[in-house]
Amino acid sequence: MSTPRSNGVPTIREVASHCGVSQATVSRVLNGNFKHGFSVRREVHQRIVDIANSLGYRPNLAAKNLVRKQTSVIAMLGCDVALGFPGNIYEAIIESCVRELHTGNYDVCMSVPNLVDSRCELPPWKVDGAIVLQKCSQETIEEMERANLPYVVINGVGGLSCSSVIPDDIEATKMAVRHLVELGHTQIAYAGPTSEHYKHRSIGDRHDTYVSELKMRGLEPVKNHDKVFSSASAFLASAVIKHHATAILAYDHIEAMRILHGANMLEIQIPKQVSLLCFNDEYLCSIVAPPLTTVAVPSRQMGQVAASLLLKHLQSPLEYRPECVKLSQDLIVRSSTTALVNKSTGVML
Repeated sequence: MSTPRSNGVPTIREVASHCGVSQATVSRVLNGNFKHGFSVRREVHQRIVDIANSLGYRPNLAAKNLVRKQTSVIAMLGCDVALGFPGNIYEAIIESCVRELHTGNYDVCMSVPNLVDSRCELPPWKVDGAIVLQKCSQETIEEMERANLPYVVINGVGGLSCSSVIPDDIEATKMAVRHLVELGHTQIAYAGPTSEHYKHRSIGDRHDTYVSELKMRGLEPVKNHDKVFSSASAFLASAVIKHHATAILAYDHIEAMRILHGANMLEIQIPKQVSLLCFNDEYLCSIVAPPLTTVAVPSRQMGQVAASLLLKHLQSPLEYRPECVKLSQDLIVRSSTTALVNKSTGVML
């Protein structure tokens, strides 16, 4: 016989009434609380579960949390960075981070607040910890520090008590410059980030290392290397046509895609006239023409490591010590970079 459905949100009282047992019994069964010798017959247990499902009962998370003094929920902050450019690194970071947190039996909620009204990104409900993607407001950091809330920042910086996971952009940029120099390029331009990019450590690390690596080799940066990237056509007209760059290091794959499009419009051939290398080995990089040589930011590893750090903090709070984990990056060589050809002889240098 079917169980009559509730006209509103079903309660434990309603489930208990249909089952013919006490509210306390229903609460214990549905919350898996079999401490202090509590037990019920198998058929009663199954009847409670079946009727609760039939009625569409969902446990009151807030009430449940008051009893056990934890939520088993982790807040993911800064998720708006994953909603911007297509195919950005944060999609893979979020996926691997969530999967790792699930292994610790934690659920994840994502918060994208309206910062016009509030400077704090924490959700209005209690959470056990937080993962911050790249950055959050100073107010949020201060609140987490005051509350001793465990949190980890990915690709950014936080307060004194947090751990962080970052890509090693300094060594990666050295590797990128070395690759281009070994191909014979001495006029290497730098396409920096747009004004839409959040200000964080990768911006300074990549640009400053590009400059220092060239100067260490007795080479000079191509003019306007420190300018904000706004137009691929304008960048190419200056770097390639005016200043004769034979190679370009782009801040990320979005700039590289724009440069590919701008080069086609200006009839500049990549890599025949100018080689192109960028950061972020995202999906589009391998299918554009020509496929892009990239520095692969370890997105999935960053998410997994960050979640592991947070789980370690939650599981052993007295042993926790903040740490910064720096991950290496790989050079993926494809067709967009090639050896420099001597224009007079046609021979590769």
